[in-house]
Amino acid sequence: MTTIIEQSRTWQGEGGPAEWTQAWDRTRELIGTRADRFSEHDSDGSQEDAISALATALYITARERRIEPVVVPRQAVDELADKRPGETDLDVVRRWETHLENLGHDVDDKTDPVSARWHRLRYDHDPELYCDDVLARHGYGLTAIRYVLGDHVALAF
Repeated sequence: MTTIIEQSRTWQGEGGPAEWTQAWDRTRELIGTRADRFSEHDSDGSQEDAISALATALYITARERRIEPVVVPRQAVDELADKRPGETDLDVVRRWETHLENLGHDVDDKTDPVSARWHRLRYDHDPELYCDDVLARHGYGLTAIRYVLGDHVALAF
């Protein structure tokens, strides 16, 4: 079984901007000793996606604020991950995509390591199974990141 740490190194090794690489380093630092627990309890891939979403949030914030991912405050990640009043899950997805596009990424370009990871986090659901306004383009990552950031996990930034 591939561990979350091993998988994260694979994604990090696919290239991308320096902040992307640094975001993965910071993500592994934050999940620290919990990494094996995530790997053991990840039968549906949601925790793996959550960790990818955490790296993506660190990357977005670092690039936008022109800081290193290691100094991104927890509050900034929470603000990016949380729904704002009146937002749907789809609005959150669109907001993340806007951030990535403003940073120069084509969110549909699977050759871009950042976009490829994002694409996994926002996969398309079958419209026959889901209403247009319910998780129409939403992977586990943006909901599971709340698990990784939750009080029971207690990531300390």
